[in-house]
Amino acid sequence: MQDSPSLSFGAGKAFTIKSILVPLLRRPRVAQVVKWIVYGSLIINFGIYLYDDWTAFNSSLPADAPLADVLERFTTSADMLAWLGLVFLFELETYVLPDEAFKPWVIRAFLIARVFCYTSILLAAYGYTAETLENYEVTEVPGLTSLCQLADQGRHVQVDSIEYVEITADNCNILASGERFFQIANEVSVIDVPTLAHVQWIGWVDVVNAFVWLIVVALIEIEVWLQTRDRFSGRLMESVRQIKTIGYAVLSMDAIIWATTGYPMYAWDSFLWIFGFWAIELNLAEWELDRVKQLRAAAAAS
Repeated sequence: MQDSPSLSFGAGKAFTIKSILVPLLRRPRVAQVVKWIVYGSLIINFGIYLYDDWTAFNSSLPADAPLADVLERFTTSADMLAWLGLVFLFELETYVLPDEAFKPWVIRAFLIARVFCYTSILLAAYGYTAETLENYEVTEVPGLTSLCQLADQGRHVQVDSIEYVEITADNCNILASGERFFQIANEVSVIDVPTLAHVQWIGWVDVVNAFVWLIVVALIEIEVWLQTRDRFSGRLMESVRQIKTIGYAVLSMDAIIWATTGYPMYAWDSFLWIFGFWAIELNLAEWELDRVKQLRAAAAAS
């Protein structure tokens, strides 16, 4: 791409994510390399979260746990798999496939895949909400005043929102504070008062993050719909882009919260997803640029 990108045809003057990303179009090869590095990192992250969910499942639930509780433990993995599918669909739609590839059967296939992804994402958002509310269904363990009473019995203590540690004689004095311990809902692990308060608060961060992402991706869907109809400007388009920018700011704040409260992996993952969808935003900007050039050329020729 030889010319400097100019999206004044419908770009608007408000600060949006697009205004940050458009300069990358001057170096398309660099932009594509960065994009695929981010996509590869997201796939690796999915594997890590799947392992974490499996570990948490083995540590917190009994062997005869209800299926609903088991599925709830794998909420994060199911959520990430659906988001990966959605990113893949957006990448095909906004960059990989040419316009002529969108035959009726392709459009139907995209719709079916979208329904599957959004259903999984909505169920995951429900799962985060249910799990957060479940953190308030606590029962105090009678007679338990020290973790050493459970040492070397194969029991686990929850030390943050995702980690469970087996209680042994070597670590029972350092894993928890206070003399009151609780069990959450159907879990067999125990948790102390300060950790319980922390887990409850972090749960709401997860819920906010999940629903803000739903808003952001819904706005991307609207923007794609508008661009397929050559509507690159107007009040609706500008509102969509500005609200998305606010959404990305909220998601960044969630990532910062995780980074500063002992969840660097969550923070890293959150920023990766933000960058992953910024790659889709970059595709949208390039699509707009190319289409505007075509419209201008057609207008000049007429």
